Amino acid sequence: MKKNSGFSVMELLLAVSISTIVIGIVTYLIHNFFSEQRNLEVWSGGQLEMSMALKNAEGDIRNVIRFDPVENLTSASSVAYFGLTSLTAGLEPSVCLNDATGSVIRYTTLDRKQRSERVLRAWSELADVNKTGSSHELRLTADSTDSSMFGSSKSPREIVLVDADRRYIRRYKVASHTMRLNATLDPYDDQPRVDSFGNPIKFNYVSVILKSPPTANGSTITPKTSVFITGTEVYSSNTYYLCLRKSDRSLIKFDENSRQETVLLQNPHADFTINSFKIGYLATKSGLRVEPANFIPDMLNASNNVCFNTVLFDLKLDASDSYLKRNQTQTVGDIKSTISRQRTVFSQNLNLKRPLSCQ
Repeated sequence: MKKNSGFSVMELLLAVSISTIVIGIVTYLIHNFFSEQRNLEVWSGGQLEMSMALKNAEGDIRNVIRFDPVENLTSASSVAYFGLTSLTAGLEPSVCLNDATGSVIRYTTLDRKQRSERVLRAWSELADVNKTGSSHELRLTADSTDSSMFGSSKSPREIVLVDADRRYIRRYKVASHTMRLNATLDPYDDQPRVDSFGNPIKFNYVSVILKSPPTANGSTITPKTSVFITGTEVYSSNTYYLCLRKSDRSLIKFDENSRQETVLLQNPHADFTINSFKIGYLATKSGLRVEPANFIPDMLNASNNVCFNTVLFDLKLDASDSYLKRNQTQTVGDIKSTISRQRTVFSQNLNLKRPLSCQ
């Protein structure tokens, strides 16, 4: 009797069943692998966005300038604003959230991308600020190039004057300016000058009218007896508030002068929401470790208010509901539900003219 070769129906069914199971397992593992990959990519992207947002703020803090004499923080406050401060509830702009999950910091930073200029004749804060007329103008170097701080159609909203001998460092709002290119009068004394051949000498400069900047509650700061001599350095500056926006908890930078908001980290994101943004402050000194446990959340009520020179940013994100739902069946790897980023920033400028009692 001839024996038939090949597979029986049962053998074929068994082979198909095993193949189906193997293919199912492989497909499941591949699906979970790529799901985990996307999970990592999402959170890597979240961490990158956090880092970029904090890097923006870090650059500002590194260029904070210390005022001397200091400003009054509010019209009715004896607390000094020396260029950086925390804010208690009620002092923040209306767009800012100021509670246990959202801190607010106010600071004045120099624009290092903009060329500095020099004062061409002495200017007195007490005698000239908030006044108009040629005798009250601040006269600065200027030209027709794009690198000039002032131009026919451009001007900073705020500037910081650093006296040539570093005796005074103050900020002011720019009320108006007039470009004077190829002028025939010397900006120092409004007199004509001629060269050795008797030809008129031309001068390039800008005339600026300055106003006192506002306090944290919008009133005008008290003028001080600051006199800036010829050669004083002038820097473009900005005063900002860094906070979570009250309406949607996005991390923003609020410009005190233009009243404009810059979003550093949008909230909510498709895959995360901002949980909290907290700020700590530290006055470094010998023997004190620069670690999170030594930072305090409020520098206004500290006895050594003007000693603070280091800031800690602590930003935390939570996974969104849609993200968690999309990954709830994942078994390969962990589903990351929270991420955080801390950044410690030391401002070298705040050590300028730092009181000896801070050491």
